[in-house]
Amino acid sequence: MGENLQLLSLFLIGIIAGFTNVMAGGGSTLTLPALILLGMDSALANGTNRIAIVVQNAFALWSFRQQDVHQFRRSLELALFTLPGAILGALLAVKISDIWFQQVWRI
Repeated sequence: MGENLQLLSLFLIGIIAGFTNVMAGGGSTLTLPALILLGMDSALANGTNRIAIVVQNAFALWSFRQQDVHQFRRSLELALFTLPGAILGALLAVKISDIWFQQVWRI
């Protein structure tokens, strides 16, 4: 596959994944395999994917705020319960080897 076609494919998958993440989550099920399929190491693909998720979340937050469809106080209250697990999960994901990461991804 030529480089231009790879970049176009990633761009299109990114649009679909961004929309999916903002609406319901799960866009990584598209982007992560695409990055790995194009030859990126799985751990690096995962890290690269996280950057996109942060950007998508920032734009979603801005958009929801613009449309006045948000409950920031309630969201922060719920985040207090999920944050410790998210931090622990992120630390664990960084510590596992690429072989284990690929095994977890296949499950």
